Amino acid sequence: MPEPTLGSVPFTEAIEHFRGKLNIPTEHWDSMLGEVNAKGFTVAGATKVDLLKDFNKLIDDALTNGTTITDFRKGFDKAVQDHGWTYKGKRGWRTRVIYDTNMRTARAAGRWQQFQRTKETRPYIQRLSVLKNTTRPLHRQWHLTTLPIDDPWWNTHYPPDGYGCLCWTRSLSQRQLDREGGELSEAPVIKRTERINTKSGEVYGDVPEGIDVGWDYNVGKAWLGPDIDFGSKLMALPDSMRRAALDSAVDLSPHLQKQFAPWANSLLDRKRPLGEIRTVGYLGHQTVDELVRRGQAPTTAVITVSDKDIMHMVRDAKDGKHIPMDMVRAMPEIIAKPQAVLLDKNQPAIFYVFSVPGEERHGKFVVKMNYKTKARALDGNRHSIKMNTVRTGTLVPLSALKNKGVYDVLEGKL
Repeated sequence: MPEPTLGSVPFTEAIEHFRGKLNIPTEHWDSMLGEVNAKGFTVAGATKVDLLKDFNKLIDDALTNGTTITDFRKGFDKAVQDHGWTYKGKRGWRTRVIYDTNMRTARAAGRWQQFQRTKETRPYIQRLSVLKNTTRPLHRQWHLTTLPIDDPWWNTHYPPDGYGCLCWTRSLSQRQLDREGGELSEAPVIKRTERINTKSGEVYGDVPEGIDVGWDYNVGKAWLGPDIDFGSKLMALPDSMRRAALDSAVDLSPHLQKQFAPWANSLLDRKRPLGEIRTVGYLGHQTVDELVRRGQAPTTAVITVSDKDIMHMVRDAKDGKHIPMDMVRAMPEIIAKPQAVLLDKNQPAIFYVFSVPGEERHGKFVVKMNYKTKARALDGNRHSIKMNTVRTGTLVPLSALKNKGVYDVLEGKL
């Protein structure tokens, strides 16, 4: 079965994966490596957010409308001219890397989501390669490797595995495997070697042989770690780049909202938490700048919420202080565009304040900063992490929030 032609068919899951990426200005290709790269859209050397937005739109068009690399190159030339960008490398090579890398990773992520939905009836994944003279030797060896979808080998060897990698995967049922005369494989042994940037001397650490630096992860796997890690990477960016990235995070709220609302509805229907956590937004750059200035810098720029805390909000109906359910479902939209963001001087918490239709009181979502908790990672174990999480939400009189002895306004106004 040949790998689908890039840009040929709209692929809903691939489109949604790509639209969940945050535009991150970067100087170098290795600024965002590994799992966090699945969360950010970067083009090495593109440090202007408006330029990144243009490139992002070109890839989105290719995924959505099937535009080809020829179309992409025309748009690339216009964006380069409009923004006066000087890039390294030849045009043909540079555009091919940007186009293919983003198209293939988006399709791989979308494919993984499909595999997860059908794994009860199609429990196996088979790795396939385009067998050419230029195919990497180990990729040639891994051709036709067939393993259960939950085998940990896929955590690091789910293709593509590097720039220019043409490998892909398909799912199989037991009947299909038997019909084709195939059989399950033993997971290939993973050998790791230390990789070093020969120009800067930076040590990338041990990377599996046959895989490029920064590609030893499964682009389709969604777990909490990459979100928190990604937010930490944002905090480590130079101030100007961090501000630009966080400003563009507002554009992600429709995507987050689209994912969050069905999850919240399901939770509210079953009325029972399962220990799940979801990302609902990012701290604004003004909030981050002020917290840094005060020596209260958060460890990550991401804001999350747990199903347990949402149920706590729902059940906290005493005294009529609970947030209306429609507002709970709209949490990502509210986090992206609150009326104001307040700092509680007495505890490491910030309030996202918003008006509530038909109510004189205002709503507030209380975000605890650097909150310690445990989350399940790719290795199946629970790990301690720090995050900013919405712990509760209530209705309060606006006058109570204007107490300058207790609260400082970080963004917006009351």
